[in-house]
Amino acid sequence: MKTSKSYYFCQLVGSLLFFSFISLSGISVKTEEINVTHEIILFIKNLTICILATHFILRAYIKKHLPNSQSSLKIYSIAILFAALSAAIVSAVYGVAFGDSEKSYFSVDYLLSNTLINLVLFTLWSVFYLALTSIVERIKLRQQLRDQELASLMNQINPHFLFNSLNTIRGMIYEDKDKSAELVTKLSTLFRYNLSTDTKAHTSLGAELGVCQHYLDIEDIRLGERLKVNITVSPESKTAKIPTMGLLTLIENAIKHGIAHLQKGGTVTLNSKVENNILLITVSNPFREDLVKSGTQVGLKNLQQRIGLIFGSKGTLNKTSADNLFTVSLALPFEPV
Repeated sequence: MKTSKSYYFCQLVGSLLFFSFISLSGISVKTEEINVTHEIILFIKNLTICILATHFILRAYIKKHLPNSQSSLKIYSIAILFAALSAAIVSAVYGVAFGDSEKSYFSVDYLLSNTLINLVLFTLWSVFYLALTSIVERIKLRQQLRDQELASLMNQINPHFLFNSLNTIRGMIYEDKDKSAELVTKLSTLFRYNLSTDTKAHTSLGAELGVCQHYLDIEDIRLGERLKVNITVSPESKTAKIPTMGLLTLIENAIKHGIAHLQKGGTVTLNSKVENNILLITVSNPFREDLVKSGTQVGLKNLQQRIGLIFGSKGTLNKTSADNLFTVSLALPFEPV
């Protein structure tokens, strides 16, 4: 629920429950015959005055003066008193217009008793309002911290990828200048593609595959026939939400730490499907453990952190290696984009 919707929902439900309890309690102790119409009108009157006073006087005063005040207690006290007096006066005016003509609604006793009742009521309202706003602020703060952390992790991706790509080009300069030039062109195309789209924390699997194809074009020039790719992606999974450049990280990791070290190369296999509302992605590649160089593993660590921030405990990343085959598996909640 949005903040404004949750406020109005709590305002209406809370007032209804409070005055329903007051009305039923008052009716239960009466012994004479009950005038149902009178009770309903009284209920609606009290409910209306309460909602209008809390929204247009109490809440409005707090929102206007609290940000510029050093004493929140003072602001709440003034707002509660002002709302209580206003509600008591409105109730008295209503009594004069529609109530018992023999009753003195503007007497000190009547106004004082109504004001005291309203003070209790609006104090309770303020406590709940303060609790609700505190909860909302904490949620907003957690969201801001989460967004900042995601932004920080996103900022690690492009420098990391650029560093690896430049190393690829550097290795080709003295071997084949024409291929090096083509690599630079492909790399500029890839970065132009990235810059032309809004950098978001997540994207669709289908969109991510387009980015991966640019990267595979670069590696195809470098590795030639040593690199083979086998991609099996179900149509449904293409709409699934995944971390931006998450799939690229897995493919880059498979080529850099697996295929590139093998004399005869090998096949990078990508499979994705949706089962029981879970997106399952696996990327596997052959490797030789004795040839794999130890690195910072920034890519996989970064991806694992981003999965946790986006999907919480519902998203997982697992790595397995057996029989010279390295596999990374993602299990993410299926959320169409």
